Amino acid sequence: MVFYWTPPYFWALAIRHREDYQAAEVPMLPAVASLKVVTGKILAYTLVLWALTLVFAPVAGMGWFYTASAAALGAIFTWSAMRVMRNPEPAQAMRLFGWSITYPVLLFAAIAIDQIMRTGV
Repeated sequence: MVFYWTPPYFWALAIRHREDYQAAEVPMLPAVASLKVVTGKILAYTLVLWALTLVFAPVAGMGWFYTASAAALGAIFTWSAMRVMRNPEPAQAMRLFGWSITYPVLLFAAIAIDQIMRTGV
């Protein structure tokens, strides 16, 4: 999960600092590719991340709470990525960045809550 979460998280922040990366000649994706390419990759990674979190439910034997949480959290992440695609301004990218920080915290909390609900531990 963390592998597919990292690019949308970091590229959203890098969109905000795109000019700084370009000025420093640091080849961060938003500094060397068009925003259309970058936001397309953000969306692609977000969709794969969402799918993986849903596949985790049957593979790991998770319950309804985790499954519902993963579906809802992934939908919000995808919606946020789509908003950046439509409007790749730094402020919009920073909204996605903010959500991307919150996302794994809530997803991991859902794992713990689901476990507690199913086992009582």
